[in-house]
Amino acid sequence: MTYNNRGTTYEKKGQYDQAVSDFNKTLEINLKFALAYYNRGRSYYFKKEYDKSWKDIKKAEDLGWKVPPEFLEELRKASGREK
Repeated sequence: MTYNNRGTTYEKKGQYDQAVSDFNKTLEINLKFALAYYNRGRSYYFKKEYDKSWKDIKKAEDLGWKVPPEFLEELRKASGREK
């Protein structure tokens, strides 16, 4: 998906608000696109919006996305919670 790819580019540049906006557009088109939830969850993590990050990570997992254990560990440490 074009918006998802552009969102990933924004994330890599540290432009997290723009990234979230593009991931939102991706999900408007396809609510079952697990990778977009994971990517948006990562952007929320970088924005230190950990509750939103956890919500998206859970949704990505529910849709079958295998979230890297290293990212889950980073999110646990940063947020101070398990899920």
